[in-house]
Formats: sequence, C-alpha cells, structure tokens
Amino acid sequence: MGIFFSFWRRIFGGYDDDFKILDKRGVQMILCVLAVFAWEFFKQGKPWYISLAIAVLVYIFWCRGHWYYFQCGTESDAYIDEQMANGRKPAMNWIVAPVNKWLGFPERSKRYCFVGLMIRYFIWSLPVSAFVGWQFAVCGFCVPFIYNACFWVDLPKNKMCASPTNWAEFFAGLIIGWALI
Repeated sequence: MGIFFSFWRRIFGGYDDDFKILDKRGVQMILCVLAVFAWEFFKQGKPWYISLAIAVLVYIFWCRGHWYYFQCGTESDAYIDEQMANGRKPAMNWIVAPVNKWLGFPERSKRYCFVGLMIRYFIWSLPVSAFVGWQFAVCGFCVPFIYNACFWVDLPKNKMCASPTNWAEFFAGLIIGWALI
C-alpha cells in the first residue's frame, strides 16, 4: 500500500501534462476514495461504512489546504499576496498565526511554514487515526519533516519528481500508505 500511495500521492499533486484527466481534482478525489475504500474493505475486511469513512477522511487529509506552507518558506511574497487578494487563505491560519507569533517566527518564513505544516497535517491525521490506529497520526506528524527535508536536500530531478515538492509528495505518500496497512 505504501508504494501504491507514493505514486498516487505524486499523481494527486499534478503529475503529468500528458494525462490532463488526472489534473482534475474530482477525478483525483474519486481515485483516492476508491483506492482507500477498496483497500480497507477488501484487504483489511472492514465494513463498507467504516471503509468509506476512512476513504473520505484520507482524502480530506490530503486535500485540506496546505498552501503556502508546503513550499517551506520559498514561495514568493508577490505570489502569496496575489493569491490572497484572489481569496485564497493559508490553512488553519487562525491557529498557525498565534502559535508562530508566540514562538517568535516571522510570517512566511521557513519556520512559520514548518509550524503550519505540523499543525495542519497532525490535526487532519487525528480523525483517520480514530479508525486505523495511532500510526497514522505519527506518520501525519512526520509529513512536515519530509517536505522540509526535500527542500534542504538537492534531490535529482526527473519527469516524475521535478521539484522538491514532488519528491515530498512521493515520500509522504509512501509513509501514509504504510500507516494504512
């Protein structure tokens, strides 16, 4: 499941221009829910309603906004300002901003984004953990470290993983897939 999810998470992040259908969030949602449902129902033997709940919660875990935090402080201020003027908001900033202010981290800095990822992924891992176990929360807590590590290390670029974010999606999918086993 880990290997499957590593590739799936990379596709969910927007893999390839040759497959335009995979860029559609609706298609990605259906694929995610179906894959997790099938795994939980057929392989894990859970009742259909529990399998469906897990599938929907895993989808929410992945898609519930992490912009601009996932860029680990490398996103340009001009782009962030433009997106915010268009109505886009950072996820859970009502929690993230006061925590970062208390810690003394300037807004949009690497540390600010790291704390944002920590809060966002950990909080959204808790509902899934209620169904699949504590390992999902632990893996959700690890995702911010993966994103930041991929920005710190100069990984090779290829068609599948052309940026640090792409590599982070791949590795995060691997551990989250493992957490569902």
